[in-house]
Amino acid sequence: MERTNKRAIAVVGAAGQQGGAVVRALQAGNQFKVRALTCNPAKHRELADEVVQADLNRPETLRAAFEGAHGVFLVTNFGGEGSDEVEQASAAIRAAKDTGVKHFVWSTLPDVEGISGGKFHVPHFVKFPVPQNAQSAAR
Repeated sequence: MERTNKRAIAVVGAAGQQGGAVVRALQAGNQFKVRALTCNPAKHRELADEVVQADLNRPETLRAAFEGAHGVFLVTNFGGEGSDEVEQASAAIRAAKDTGVKHFVWSTLPDVEGISGGKFHVPHFVKFPVPQNAQSAAR
């Protein structure tokens, strides 16, 4: 099968540690066309089969980046200034649903506060509303 006939997987955060590892693993498997999503595609031209601009803090960029993709791998940015992971993930879920993405993988964490009965408070683990929203969006 030619690489151009393969289904596309869009990888959000492809220039980062986790997204980059996903890009490399998908490329090594040679089963999918890899679309790397990054805020600065000019800086990362050779990262994947396709390199496109997308910014989780600019949801209007996600629809075009996901268009035609069979799957999406999402990693959100808890450390960026002005970043809100719940808003980022919710926007990505909406864009994926709107563009007909069939598979959506979000690298996330469980509700640590809920599991521990409030014993542990880890602010960057507070993502639990989105998986619930993701489940309802899939229906």
